[in-house]
Amino acid sequence: MKENEIVPKKRWKKILLFLILSILFFYVYIRYLEPNWIKIHEQAIYDENLPFSYDGLKITHFSDLLYGETINKSTIPKVVTKINELNSDIVIFTGDLLNDTYELKEQDIEALKENLKNIHANIKKYAVIGDNDAINKTLYLEILESSNFLVLDNQNDLLYYEGNDPILFVGTASIKEHLIDIEKAKYREKDATTPYYTIWLSHEPTIINEDIFPNLIFAGHTLKGLTSLPFKGFLLNQEEINEFTGSQYQKQMTRMYISNGLGTYKIPIRFLNRPSINFYRLYKN
Repeated sequence: MKENEIVPKKRWKKILLFLILSILFFYVYIRYLEPNWIKIHEQAIYDENLPFSYDGLKITHFSDLLYGETINKSTIPKVVTKINELNSDIVIFTGDLLNDTYELKEQDIEALKENLKNIHANIKKYAVIGDNDAINKTLYLEILESSNFLVLDNQNDLLYYEGNDPILFVGTASIKEHLIDIEKAKYREKDATTPYYTIWLSHEPTIINEDIFPNLIFAGHTLKGLTSLPFKGFLLNQEEINEFTGSQYQKQMTRMYISNGLGTYKIPIRFLNRPSINFYRLYKN
């Protein structure tokens, strides 16, 4: 065998080894590294309608833990630590704590209660019900309420803090599971001459298509499709997800901000779509 015939064989072996290692690294990255590489997405929101007493309000928004896949007993303390480092006034969870592909064990329930209770908010913690939470709504409410979250199940809460002008938090339950009741959730007061500054919480972003006009909407659900692959598109290929693949939308004077979530659903991978915790500062112009 000639020497120049041996060289190409060695080269092909190196190329093959490089391809195998690249595929292995790519799998490890999308399966284990990126799904646990939480980022903090910070954004300022300017709104002249915001009451003066809430100028500088800090809101942390997280969503879609979907406990049992990438978020579990060993990883949830990291989530809590990152939320608490932001020292927010309001903490919002927009649903899908539970995962219909995973049955919670007693130790999971205790871990969730303990960790979610450790989430600190200077003023208040709010939550709404997601479509996956509907599989065991009673358990969901038990976990969240024992963790000092006020679950707005088609309800509202008028919040006063260091001023005479309150802001209104409204929360509606899952649209996908037909749990939503907008009329029940709306605030009504006979003596109210002007509408309150309103922040609406919903699991699904399709709430913006309803006949509501709050100042702000916070939503989740989409996970931003987990990832978008060439010729494949989004791995979570659902109508309501494909409609809202971005992070921010506006309808007239209503602005909506969407979390791309912390967990994964059915496919425990992420690619170019790190799990995130959203941190907002509200300012009056």
